[in-house]
Formats: sequence, structure tokens, C-alpha cells
Amino acid sequence: MCELTLATLEDTERLARLLARSLLRHAPVRAVLLRGPMGGGKTTFACALARALPGGEGAETGSPSFTLCNRYPTRPEVLHGDLYRCQAFPPEEITEALQEADVLTILEWAEFLPEAQLPEEFLDVVFSPRGCGRLLRLRAGGPRSGELLRELRREWP
Repeated sequence: MCELTLATLEDTERLARLLARSLLRHAPVRAVLLRGPMGGGKTTFACALARALPGGEGAETGSPSFTLCNRYPTRPEVLHGDLYRCQAFPPEEITEALQEADVLTILEWAEFLPEAQLPEEFLDVVFSPRGCGRLLRLRAGGPRSGELLRELRREWP
């Protein structure tokens, strides 16, 4: 586990760029699970991560709160999902994407994902507001995710 502080929007975007590069190097890690309170920064981070991937520069990113899932034309393709309104049963599109090797699933309100549906490799990120910024607690789910997390720790100032 590792803790990082994001004091500004620029910090959020910088971490998203670092994570995007690390995800490309650690291909089996295809799920980023975001947890935290309403207004905690999950959507901002998810959109910054999608834009930081190849092909994401011009992607129209936004909250999937009403659509439940947004897809972005990135490499790898991103499925940005939100479980807030479907806590009992995740949409099939999300459960399928979590098993696809060529899709990066960024999932908000991941605390509502049944444990049986967790992929083999994932990065779990918990957002906690701290003053004007955010404290992030990152946890690896799987050995390749552990490598990714160690890499992020080395690169984050």
C-alpha cells in the first residue's frame, strides 16, 4: 500500500500521466478501482487518466453517473463505469470489461463491486478529501499490480 497527496489539479493530472505510462508497461493490470465519498475527486482522476492514454488527447470525457458506462477511444480502450446507482448488480458491460485483456476498466464507486467480480490484477485507489487536496491510498491487487505500484512510488516526488 502507498499513500500520495494531491494538493492541486496539476498533481492529479501528473499522477494520471504517470499511471497511464505504468499501465502501458504492466499490460495485465486492466482495472483501476476508485473508491471514496461524493466529490472526492474520482471522476476528475478517471477523466485525467483516460486523457493521458494514447488516443485520449481529444476524448470527450465526463462522468458516467447517468449513463453508467462511458467508452473512450484510447489505447487500450477505456470503459469508465460508475456503480453508484446500481449497487446490487453491476451492469453486464462492466462485468464483461473487467475480464477483457484489451480494455482498461476505470470504475467509480468500486466499493459496490462484488468481490467475486474482482479481476486478477487491479489497482485500488481510495480518495479522501484533505483540506483543498486529496489523500490517495493505493493498494495493489495482484503481483503485476504490485510492480506497477512500486514503480509509481519511485516516480512520485
